[in-house]
Amino acid sequence: MNKKHLSYLFLALATAVLFVLVLTRGHINYDPLKDKLKHEKSAEDNSDTIKALIFYHAADYFVYQGSVIGFQYDLIKQLGKDLNRPVAISIENDPDKAFLECFSNNYDIVGFDFDKDMFSPDYITKSDAHSYTYPVLIMRKGTMPDSSDVHVVHASAKYYNQIDFSDLEQPGKWKLQHDLDATVEDLVEMLEDKQIDYVVCNYNVAITILPFYKDLVLGPRVGPNFARTWVLNSKNTALNDTINKWLWNYKQTEAYKKLCTKYLSRHSTVIENSFGKRRNNISSYDRCMKAASARCHIDWRFMSSIIYQESHFVSDVLGYGGSFGIMQMMPATCAQYGITDTSTVEEQIWAGAKYISFLYRIFENKVDTAEIYYFVAGAYNSGPGHILDAIELCKKHNGDYKHWEPVSQYLILKSHKEYYSDPVVKCGYYPGKHTVNYVHEVMTRYNGYVITKKEE
Repeated sequence: MNKKHLSYLFLALATAVLFVLVLTRGHINYDPLKDKLKHEKSAEDNSDTIKALIFYHAADYFVYQGSVIGFQYDLIKQLGKDLNRPVAISIENDPDKAFLECFSNNYDIVGFDFDKDMFSPDYITKSDAHSYTYPVLIMRKGTMPDSSDVHVVHASAKYYNQIDFSDLEQPGKWKLQHDLDATVEDLVEMLEDKQIDYVVCNYNVAITILPFYKDLVLGPRVGPNFARTWVLNSKNTALNDTINKWLWNYKQTEAYKKLCTKYLSRHSTVIENSFGKRRNNISSYDRCMKAASARCHIDWRFMSSIIYQESHFVSDVLGYGGSFGIMQMMPATCAQYGITDTSTVEEQIWAGAKYISFLYRIFENKVDTAEIYYFVAGAYNSGPGHILDAIELCKKHNGDYKHWEPVSQYLILKSHKEYYSDPVVKCGYYPGKHTVNYVHEVMTRYNGYVITKKEE
């Protein structure tokens, strides 16, 4: 075959391919953005989950009436909902660790406020603004600056935003001091104890802190507005574009305005109702829970999260299957610990602590210690047998059976015959999705308590 015939053949084949593409174009799901996002995620962790880290402070993440809420927490949850993607939110209360995570690309979003303009775009990728704030002073009531003194304003070590004292009386006498290793909360405690006289922080933080301290007041503004932004994963070009487009659109909505009013306003009912109470109090049974938990070597905050999930601290609840009381334990379990429906709340709490401790010991040498409460929460809801079955299934299929996430998938699969009839399964059929959701809610609340409530 000569070159001329080869050319004709190639032209005919190319024409045929082009014709097929034109005919099938309407049936091809061609979405470059979606494809790129999928490629990025598969290169990282084979998951569509948006991973976010929030630096804890009162406006962005806290526990209110047993539920975890907060401005950035709710905002990121809404992002996931609107993009139809699951969201995994971690919390960090160490500013140094949060700062380092901004450069790690371990998360898709890091919610941590610092002066991002100090860093080259080569080292950090920031989102469009998700909100705005400005620096203010906090001081004790009745504070009158002595005109002969230098007024030292204390800021946390990681506070980099622009401060301007020019609108204050005798601006030259005001001096900013960064306190190493001190958080805003630490400085406010020092202010209340009269160890220092002035603290600077952002307005949105100040309005959530002040309800704790009846002798402290919001002082004057000492700097311009600045944008609060997320640090984004520099590898996720398409996802970052999507996040910024979502932010622009969402900020035009009434829902966004309501979110700002809810968390970033001095008239917030959430702030008034939640932060007017002492910060280390979860319920009226705290003292009993602390004593029982300490005796049984478990975290009282975990036990509090279980109780809230079960009964919302209501003592006379009758539940599904005959469970009763503040701990909502089943009658057979209650009988093991000498509890009846006439037992006092305190007796129920002590029995519940013993039962949680029993579950803890079951998993103590079987799973990762850092995640053991996930397994304990699951066992409290389903009984330990179903969780042990899921561990064995995960182990059989070469999964990471020491961690909750892979084990939880096999707990869900126990509703399918091929899994609940497997020889390693001892407790048979179980619809595990409910328990997985239960564990998620308990542990989200518990992690909030860990951040906001002192360990006893």
